[in-house]
Amino acid sequence: MRKIQMIAIGVIAVSTAVWAHDPPDEVRNAVQFPPGLEPTIDGDCSDWAVVPGDQYWTFTEDLFPLHGHETEGLGRGENDASSFQTTYRVGWSASTGQLYYCNSVFDDRHVIDRPDSYDWYNDDSNEYFFTTRHLSEQEVRDLLETNVAAYWGFNYALPKLPDGGFWMVIGMCIGCEWLDNGDNEWYTLVHGFEGEEFGESTYHYEHRIQPIDSWTSGLGEDFGPSDITPATLSEGQIIHITFGTNDDDGARADGSQGGGHWSSSSGLVGGTWLGQGDYFLEPINPSINWPEVATSVESESWGRIKAQF
Repeated sequence: MRKIQMIAIGVIAVSTAVWAHDPPDEVRNAVQFPPGLEPTIDGDCSDWAVVPGDQYWTFTEDLFPLHGHETEGLGRGENDASSFQTTYRVGWSASTGQLYYCNSVFDDRHVIDRPDSYDWYNDDSNEYFFTTRHLSEQEVRDLLETNVAAYWGFNYALPKLPDGGFWMVIGMCIGCEWLDNGDNEWYTLVHGFEGEEFGESTYHYEHRIQPIDSWTSGLGEDFGPSDITPATLSEGQIIHITFGTNDDDGARADGSQGGGHWSSSSGLVGGTWLGQGDYFLEPINPSINWPEVATSVESESWGRIKAQF
């Protein structure tokens, strides 16, 4: 298995023993995009190709099987590579103040067939959770007792079901059209795929996210944008992110979905929803061969070229 390291640039260094949560003693890097080179959110991860994956990305071999799923009894990275493989890419921009990720998932069979549209976890789906404050599990839970939720996340299965229904579940406001429409001030999510839409394929899920400090829980249908407190990101900051991906290989005779659930969390701290994986927001890495920032005319031309594919 690859050794997970944190790259220290200049005088910035962080002790993993002090900061780590889940997985213990591991800190990953969130690459900083130079101004004007932030990824275009279009379901195509090619914007990320300049970043060396072995230094930054999380691969299937790094994932843990979550207990209670079909992966019961397996160890870290012991998935069937012919059935499921994934790559998680995480970045941020000091210029835009946004988080970005692009997740690529190879699957020998992409399945979207759940009978209840809310049950996203019964299909090939994703669960991503974030905590901008560097809090322990207990601190997150203590705040929640006061109706302050210091975490936020996205659960979704794509493509959408033919009848519409739920395709994304955001715990802040479940079923609120202003929040789960896929493109708003808080996030933009676009997916694409190579191969067969419902067969062997590689799906790409690309996401821009406005970081959130906290939101007010317990409001139900009265919840609105004013109940969300944005967060500001800065170099050297440690934030928490947990990724989870469900691999649905189709219904079995015993009613299970097959494939199972794989997570960047070991499950020691609240499963996926607490978002307890440490990510270091690093400075711009000068050793990366960043391209020149395109002019407005060049950007428009490149956008038209990409739109043809």
